[in-house]
Amino acid sequence: GHPDQTNYDLLLITDALKRANDEGFMLCQTYLNSRGDKKDDGRVPIPSKMFADCLQAAGGHNFKRYITSHLHAEQITGFFDIPVDNLPSLPLFGWYIKRHLFKEFYQNNTHKENLAVLSPDAGSVLAAKEAANYLDLPLAKRQKTRGKFEETQGESQSESLQLSENIKDRHVLVFDDIMDTGGTLITASADLKEKYGAKSVYFLPTHLVASPKHDVSAEEKLQNAKSQPKIITTDTIQRSDDYIKENSSWLKCVMSMAPLVAESIYRQINAMSVSGMYKSPEIFEKILDHCFEGEGFTHYNRENK
Repeated sequence: GHPDQTNYDLLLITDALKRANDEGFMLCQTYLNSRGDKKDDGRVPIPSKMFADCLQAAGGHNFKRYITSHLHAEQITGFFDIPVDNLPSLPLFGWYIKRHLFKEFYQNNTHKENLAVLSPDAGSVLAAKEAANYLDLPLAKRQKTRGKFEETQGESQSESLQLSENIKDRHVLVFDDIMDTGGTLITASADLKEKYGAKSVYFLPTHLVASPKHDVSAEEKLQNAKSQPKIITTDTIQRSDDYIKENSSWLKCVMSMAPLVAESIYRQINAMSVSGMYKSPEIFEKILDHCFEGEGFTHYNRENK
């Protein structure tokens, strides 16, 4: 549904849960669409702080824990006065890449020669480095280089972007928290293919928002993109089967967050470490192997061949 209606419905559910029991409850909202986390101008709101206050006011002292996934900024967890579990999607994407999409490369131990993780800007270096370590892949970073030249009005500077790693003939993986209008994605994909010779480009945003811009839908822009980028995402924002089939030219797979959320809740109830599950990839991979074995993969996930 529309994000505003979804947030309103969640507030009503929170109030109902507060009135229904005294034992306490936890909420799981896989996508927090109120993602603004700071004042970047005068007299502007901080949406995520306001929404956290509204949720806690509606839930009262019975609201014990909030579960979400891949927040736009980690500091948003501090806007709540209760424990917050910010679940990462990397273990889910990692399983799909190693066990399914590029299984052959990992089986033949040729993944480092055929794949690379890209950090598109300085702000995403840490996340990209984590993904590269998780997948045992080289990390390519976009670096700014400055050149000086003389003009009649004085000295000026120009900037160009260079990659720290050779990605020619490699499949490039770009991880992010969100894909909004798709414009940056399409531009980056064309740049990586035409200028740097990438074999293909896969973007892996946790949240596929796909907002229109200038009366042009994100879906239309992606379908018409000459660079043919592919997107692998999760179901934090629900998409119908018809939507996924209609956009098969660019939407490769929608992964289910259900196993990740379920295991997190199970560990909380049984006083087990949640963070330990992500620090040990083999634990989560065993869980997904069990959930996705046989017909389990098609039961949980929706993939376009």
